[in-house]
Amino acid sequence: MLIVDDEPKVREGLKAIIPWEECGFTVAGTATNGFEAIEQYEKIKPELVVADIRMPGMDGLQLIQSLRERDDRLHILILSGYADFDYAKKAISHRADGYLLKPVDEEEMISYLEKIREDHKQAQENKQWNDVSEKWTRDIFIQSLLTRTGEDEENGMEARAESLGLIWKEYQVMLLHFHQRPGSAGYLGRHEDAEQRLNDYFEASGRGLAFSVHFQTGILLKSAVLGEQMRRQLYNEIMAVLEGTGVQATVALGPFVRTVYEICHSYEAARELLKHEFFIDADGVLTMDDLETRQRGEKEISKPEDLEGKLYYAMDIGNRTALEPLIRSAGEWLKTSGATEADIKRYFAELLSSLLARLSASHTILGSCLKDYTDRIALIYQQRSLRELYRHIGELLNLVMEPLGSRSQGQDIKALLDFIQRNFGDNLKLETLAGVFNYNTAYLGKMFKNATGEYFNTYLDKVRIEHAKQYLQQGMKVYQVAEKVGYTNVDYFHSKFRKYVGMSPSSYRKNAGQPNEGVQTGGADGAGETESADA
Repeated sequence: MLIVDDEPKVREGLKAIIPWEECGFTVAGTATNGFEAIEQYEKIKPELVVADIRMPGMDGLQLIQSLRERDDRLHILILSGYADFDYAKKAISHRADGYLLKPVDEEEMISYLEKIREDHKQAQENKQWNDVSEKWTRDIFIQSLLTRTGEDEENGMEARAESLGLIWKEYQVMLLHFHQRPGSAGYLGRHEDAEQRLNDYFEASGRGLAFSVHFQTGILLKSAVLGEQMRRQLYNEIMAVLEGTGVQATVALGPFVRTVYEICHSYEAARELLKHEFFIDADGVLTMDDLETRQRGEKEISKPEDLEGKLYYAMDIGNRTALEPLIRSAGEWLKTSGATEADIKRYFAELLSSLLARLSASHTILGSCLKDYTDRIALIYQQRSLRELYRHIGELLNLVMEPLGSRSQGQDIKALLDFIQRNFGDNLKLETLAGVFNYNTAYLGKMFKNATGEYFNTYLDKVRIEHAKQYLQQGMKVYQVAEKVGYTNVDYFHSKFRKYVGMSPSSYRKNAGQPNEGVQTGGADGAGETESADA
């Protein structure tokens, strides 16, 4: 409340003798005349003004008139030292709440204050109910605009929109998909806080109206957001509003339209965008341009063969650069083949689990980190876009490779020979390894021949036969040995073994490892070396 009187004793006396706080009021300021009262009113916006009726410059009646022009709902009490009924009538005609004679009777003032407080409370409740009712009516109407199908009856729609203040120059639907910010905890309950913050932000600024329909939250924007710069600014604003909530939002913008009848088209487009959210390679705000770019870019992509094997080989030899292309090729093939988001996430989760088991079996150093790796695999299901999924998998694989070490420039052939020694039992092919090492197949073949003196397949056969001899000396059956060293056809294994050892595998085992000739295996310097069959 504001006290206005040209007499200091009256101002201070009113402040002192009336129990304002007990009556529900706070004295927010005082003024010595009508002009000062107007200035104070603009600063503190009081709900009640207690003013003397006779003051120099601007009397109380002029003050009332001026205040009424600014606030029709303001409560006013008039004070006067004169029992002047004409003044009282004029004050009442200006809708003053009461007229008190000086010196002010405390009980009479308190009686007025109690009535004003009750009137104010009732007015606030009525306003709140009217606001809620108006918002409810408006929300229902907006929902009807969003969900129109076909050519619904349009008679009266524009008139109704006008009555609710919804006739704008243009409209654009923005849909929001909330999700947990990476690294934050306690998401439950924060979604509602994030939603309310954005609703308040756009409605308070007059930029749009919030709505909720089909379990989706959105804003009906009053002006279109066009161009990359405007979209980036919008996204930054939204992220700033959500700061501290632990929540992020994917934003989808339908195209802007110019009539209330077309709002449903903007809404349907935004809904369609959110359906493709995982697959659209875009940051910030999704638009129909992003969807069209994705659809134009879809083409036939061949299925990656033995992805697990290629990833295993790349990680085993320390070739980090090969990982990202392998991961992306699989994801793009799944996307173009019609796989759903759930299908893609399940595929990569199963792939990485199998790959991790295979790596840990050959690299015991990984055993102590398995729990952490497994937890990170589970986070695959929290990635909200294909691009984020690629990044997450790449980070995980690079983390797994850290204890394995990396090869340096010039160590390719040494790494390849070491790899063959450890993985001779796999279905190794020069074409596959060339891709893992980032070489042309023919070029890698020449490098291998120059370094070892052997063609790749010959070298691999000799490594396999040397290991086969050891297994046969241990008493293993011939078909078991063939499978263990990488030959799926036992007859083919027989022919290879006889070629390099000079006798059949069964004869070699019976003779307790006394071969007729050694096996030539090229060294890394290209020189051949004869190895004893029972070495």
